[in-house]
Amino acid sequence: MKTVLAMDRGNRTLKAALFEDGKIGRRWTLQATDHLSEIAPILDACSPHGVVFSSVVPQWSRVAHQEFAGRRMGGVLEVGAGITLPFELLVAKPELLGPDRLCAACGAVSMEVYEAVIVDAGTAVTIDILSRDGFCGGSIFPGVDLLLDALHTGTAVLPPVAAEADPPQPPGRETRSAILSGVYWGLVGAVRELVTRSYSSLGADARVLITGGAAEFVARHLGLEATVVPDLVMSGLYYCFRLNVSDSPP
Repeated sequence: MKTVLAMDRGNRTLKAALFEDGKIGRRWTLQATDHLSEIAPILDACSPHGVVFSSVVPQWSRVAHQEFAGRRMGGVLEVGAGITLPFELLVAKPELLGPDRLCAACGAVSMEVYEAVIVDAGTAVTIDILSRDGFCGGSIFPGVDLLLDALHTGTAVLPPVAAEADPPQPPGRETRSAILSGVYWGLVGAVRELVTRSYSSLGADARVLITGGAAEFVARHLGLEATVVPDLVMSGLYYCFRLNVSDSPP
């Protein structure tokens, strides 16, 4: 059986999934580091036939290629604007597009969804438009952790506050709850506004797909019909591997 390891290196985490017969059999989520100790144990544990990865950290991409080059595999693919994609890139500078955004859009296509507003609610929140004409770009703004960090580091007296799964409703009665309610409900409002504006450019059958760490919270309170797809990026990575690597699983 030909297995494919998909890896998504974000700003704070490394997520990996081993595809076996087109389905995810094993998963890994690790805190991101600046060295290869996070990669080698995963490769040793599964010995994949091929690897496909996306990374928003260029230095990590370079050292990852070095690690992959020392192993015998059927193919290694880094996702970016230069590979074969299932849609046109209707943006000014395709080479600057985040590969995670491309993977999420490819994940939508793998679901046979060709018109969608795609929300990835992670460290940064991206809201992208996939139309039948192609990938149209979108919007980017800070996610929960970045907003919480910015309020602490960018002010003189606001304290550090950790993210919570169940944030308080406004009004906050003290500083901590005021920060949490402002960040979480402000984020939901921002996503709702951007999704609504983005959706207006698409057809009536367009979908709203949400992925990322805050996906469940955002979808639950968005007030719009939306589908949470936890493995959207991983599915997109696997789709790209099959599309670009000749010796890939059928």
